[in-house]
Amino acid sequence: MKIGDVVQFNENHKWCGSFGYISEVKDCKQNSIRYQVAVPIPQEGTAFIFVMDNENALDLIGKTDLMLRV
Repeated sequence: MKIGDVVQFNENHKWCGSFGYISEVKDCKQNSIRYQVAVPIPQEGTAFIFVMDNENALDLIGKTDLMLRV
């Protein structure tokens, strides 16, 4: 997955059913990748959730061009 990909959390994560987009990708130790997923919450702001690639917690939905600028 890449920055800008739209994802949905699946049943392997406590945010199951929530949609978000990949806002950052980092290489970590032991050949792992950590994704920062931005989940917009109406009238509250944006939650940033960190997910490791080996958790198998994300399903790729599509791609977005509109992302939060931080």
